[in-house]
Amino acid sequence: MTITINNVRFDKVTEFSAERETRRTDIHYNTQGDMLIDLVNRKYKLTVLFGLLTESEMKQLRTLCSEIFVTVVFPAPEGEVTAEFHMADEPAPAVAVVNGVTMYGGVELVMLQK
Repeated sequence: MTITINNVRFDKVTEFSAERETRRTDIHYNTQGDMLIDLVNRKYKLTVLFGLLTESEMKQLRTLCSEIFVTVVFPAPEGEVTAEFHMADEPAPAVAVVNGVTMYGGVELVMLQK
């Protein structure tokens, strides 16, 4: 599977989850306890687990994680979706040496839609 983050393609996705979750925002109550505003949004939460990444792929991913918002293109039941996401955590990979080449495994990203 492939996802694209800020026009950088990552094709080593081994597990992918795109969940729709309901988020409530801007809830206000008056002095009698009546709700005045209740905005409910359905947004995606993406969980992406990558296979072994090379050093250059890992560097690209870490650079992307330093940005506040990124544009992600991913497959969904309604077709290919392009949306803005926030990555709260920087990926913390396990380092492995495969045939003398440093590879990074266990890289997981959790992204919340803006």
